[in-house]
Amino acid sequence: MTTTNFITYLQQLLTMLDAQNAYSVALAKQALSATVALAETSGKVDAITRRAMHRAEENFSLLAEHADDYIGKPGQYRENEQKRQRLKMMVIPYCG
Repeated sequence: MTTTNFITYLQQLLTMLDAQNAYSVALAKQALSATVALAETSGKVDAITRRAMHRAEENFSLLAEHADDYIGKPGQYRENEQKRQRLKMMVIPYCG
């Protein structure tokens, strides 16, 4: 999994969850944790992406609280890309 694919996936998880519903947040975090475990088990993830995955997993509650800052909206391609860049800066703070 590439960093770009991971950030897109993370944005999709945040888009699907209901931040006001603890069960929804828990399901999204569980999906993220399963994806991280699968990526590590497969060995098909680079070091930068692995660190981003772990940071996202550790900070998932914060990401969920501020999901509106990162969620995508159909047809808003440029805005969605900007939100992915913001999300990327949260999980890889030194990225360009």
